[in-house]
Amino acid sequence: MKRYIITGGTGFLGRAIAAALQQRGDDVVCITRGRGNGSSLRTWEELPSFIEGAHAVINLAGSSVGGPRWSARVRHEILTSRTESTRKVVDAIASAQQRPALISASAVGYYGNTMIPSNEALPAGQTFLAEVTAAWEREAERGRAYTRVCTMRIGVVLDPREGALPKMALPMKLGIGGALGSGRQHLPWVHRDDVVGAFLWAADDSSAFGPYNVVAPETVTMRQFAKTLGSVLHRPSWLPVPSPVLRLLLGAQADVVLHGQWVIPSRLLGTPFRFSHPQLTEALRDLLGKAP
Repeated sequence: MKRYIITGGTGFLGRAIAAALQQRGDDVVCITRGRGNGSSLRTWEELPSFIEGAHAVINLAGSSVGGPRWSARVRHEILTSRTESTRKVVDAIASAQQRPALISASAVGYYGNTMIPSNEALPAGQTFLAEVTAAWEREAERGRAYTRVCTMRIGVVLDPREGALPKMALPMKLGIGGALGSGRQHLPWVHRDDVVGAFLWAADDSSAFGPYNVVAPETVTMRQFAKTLGSVLHRPSWLPVPSPVLRLLLGAQADVVLHGQWVIPSRLLGTPFRFSHPQLTEALRDLLGKAP
């Protein structure tokens, strides 16, 4: 039995990774900002005492980009919640004698707003989210002086109950759904189970290192995604939400859905890791069949 540490482990992705590790018999310690009532929950102050001898740290900590409107305070929190927590993880690893691997989350927002195929060799873009993820990765990469580091550039994670999919499926079920913005922007989607699998593979394969695009091999635009979702739900996808309306409602936060990234999982496709849900239609059928 190996010990894995998950920061940000109380989020929906952290819970899914923790469940997969526990199901196979591993010990999981989740680091949270407040003391939880679960036996596996520990505070940041306790992190150094659990680092020694752990197999890997899976670093997911960071405030949601889909929460409150992006005021200056919220932007600061989005950035510092990622960089400061990652700095604490790297410092704890550096102080250990038996050092775990670091598998640190990042995001496809790293590439900015792009309409060209983007693999891991491309530099960071120039949007706010690109600046955040680049700074996030720089903190993680400090760990390369002490241990093996992977940065996992995650796409839009599709989950039946949380995240983007339920929010897009609800209006579609009511017959008023459609593409967001122009519909021409690429939507780099990925099934939740494939994100979990990619993190576990990176944690366990000693040859894994550097950045990985954690997105499905099938690339689609927002319009194609909406059409496929409508088809799976047997509902029309005829009512797009124009960009000006999204800007009015969300302000700068509309970048999350109006900016697109045409992302290719080039490095993952060259590894032993295999996607369980590489095609959008099948992935949506699987997920929506699990929805309440």
